[in-house]
Amino acid sequence: MRNSLRLGAMALALLGTVGVAAAQAPPTPGGPTPGGAPAAPGTNQSTSPNQKVQLSATQKTAIYNAVSKDKSKSTSPPANFQASIGAKVPPSMELHALPPEALANAQAASSYRYAMVNNQVVLVDPLTMQVVDIIRQ
Repeated sequence: MRNSLRLGAMALALLGTVGVAAAQAPPTPGGPTPGGAPAAPGTNQSTSPNQKVQLSATQKTAIYNAVSKDKSKSTSPPANFQASIGAKVPPSMELHALPPEALANAQAASSYRYAMVNNQVVLVDPLTMQVVDIIRQ
């Protein structure tokens, strides 16, 4: 009786740690969301450092046109910054929220910030501070 009680307690402890580990694991892209339901197609999931955000040419044009209207948000990048997908953006570089007209048909970009650098829109993931796309004219 005593051994079966001890064995049962050990089994419960083991199952509990497996459940906690599974709850703490980060979701995989395209996999289930934290609530357990599969992620909806086209939802904005976090990108890996070398993964571009998927925007159509029409969406990119709309973003570029909306952002380029406001010349006051054009930025001179730090001397050592080279805009490329996956590059870390220095904390000194000012980032802006995309204007509503830029997001009208590009909701996938709503969580990103931008900087207008050398006549190109540099989209940045504010959580990782990495460039996720570069939109040129």
